[in-house]
Amino acid sequence: MRIPRVAAVALLTLALVGCTPDEPTPTPSGTATPAETVTPQPEETTEAPVEPVGLSADDYDNLKASIESGNTAALEGYLSSPVNFIIAASECCGPLTPLEAISGLDYLSGATGPWAIATESLVAEYRAGSYGEYFPEGALVLLSNDTDPYVVSFSTEGKQVTGLFIAGGESVLYL
Repeated sequence: MRIPRVAAVALLTLALVGCTPDEPTPTPSGTATPAETVTPQPEETTEAPVEPVGLSADDYDNLKASIESGNTAALEGYLSSPVNFIIAASECCGPLTPLEAISGLDYLSGATGPWAIATESLVAEYRAGSYGEYFPEGALVLLSNDTDPYVVSFSTEGKQVTGLFIAGGESVLYL
């Protein structure tokens, strides 16, 4: 026996009505109870606040101590790969691996300590010279205790040293 199309649609409609979500249950007074509204709450976190990007004062102290002590291997974790390594008044070097740059720091073996951090006014003089690009804002600039002091400039981006510039005497910077 064949069911007429209208009857089939009616049966299907009745079957689907049973699949709809439940209606609110009437209260004795005949009014429906309102649905609960759930307001999402922010998740609680126990994470530490995010550290500011860049090297800290302790990091700068570590860089200085590495140069002063001659333990330049301690710099490896700070150096980007590659790191731009330049020795003033030479053809050396350009982008190097951190290990190659550390080896290049042997150039400082003739320097006399203790090392000092250059004043901002002195760094401003260096910036005005022909090697100014190697003394960007935020660079750590160190001077040896020699009569014509060696100069080391650490250029940084974020938490890494991206450039190392060395002058075998401050006088080279004024040529």
